[in-house]
Amino acid sequence: MPIREITGVNDGGDLFIDGTNSTVTQSNSQITRNNSSAEGGGSSLANTGYSRTSAFVDSSVSYLQSDVDANLFKVFSLNEANHLSGDNPYWSTPTPSGVTGIGLFQGANLPEGVSSLMDYSYVYNDNYPGNGTTGFEGTTGRLKLNDCVYGDLLKVRFDFNIIPQIANTTVEPALWYSNRDENDDITFTFPLTASPIFYGTGTVGNTYLNRVEISAWITSDEDVNALTLPAMKSDNPVIIEPLGMLITIIR
Repeated sequence: MPIREITGVNDGGDLFIDGTNSTVTQSNSQITRNNSSAEGGGSSLANTGYSRTSAFVDSSVSYLQSDVDANLFKVFSLNEANHLSGDNPYWSTPTPSGVTGIGLFQGANLPEGVSSLMDYSYVYNDNYPGNGTTGFEGTTGRLKLNDCVYGDLLKVRFDFNIIPQIANTTVEPALWYSNRDENDDITFTFPLTASPIFYGTGTVGNTYLNRVEISAWITSDEDVNALTLPAMKSDNPVIIEPLGMLITIIR
C-alpha cells in the first residue's frame, strides 16, 4: 500500500482519488447460532443509529521513543467523569433526555434495541490479569457492542490531532480489538488499522486534525462480545490529542 504525504487538515473525506483513505474490516471465524432478533444470522431491524463521545482519559498523549522501539499500539481509554463533564448537549430542541452515561446524545439516535454504545465504567484489570499481553492492560472503558445483532456493521470515526516531533513520521490509527467467546475468554487480539498517515518535511510542531473512519463486521458471538478501543502506532515520537469518536451501527 502506498503511503501518501499530508500537508494540511484531514476533514474526514477520501484523501486521494484512488481511495487510499479507505476503511478496513476484521477477519475472524464465524460462530453459528440462532438469534431471536435476527433469525438466520442477519439483522431484522431496519434502522441504523449512532452515538458520540469525547470522554478520553487524557487530552494529550505523548508517543515516546520507547513506544516506537516496542512497536506499540497505544490504546486510548475512556473515563466516566470526563463523559459527565464533556458530553453535554448544546441544543434545546429537541429537548435532551437528561440521561447520562450513554454519550453526547443521551440515548437519542441509537439503533432500535441498543441501550448504549459505550461502557465508561469498564476496567480491564478488574476482569483480566494486569500483567497480560493483550495490550488492554490498564485501560478503562470500551465500545459496547453487546446490544448489536448479527449483520450489523460497526463504523467508528476517530477524531484526533497529531503534532509531529520529527519530520517524515508515519502514524497508523486503529481500533484495538479482542474477540471474546461466551465465557468472556479472549480468543484473538489484533489491530483494525486505517490507512497510514505520513507527515513530511515542514510538519514538526504543527497540529493536524484527522477524522479517520474504521469499520468492522458483527456476525458472531465473538464480535458482539468483543472488547475494542481506539489506538495509535507511530514510527517516530508524536503528540496525540484524542478528540472524539462517532460510533455508528448500520443495518
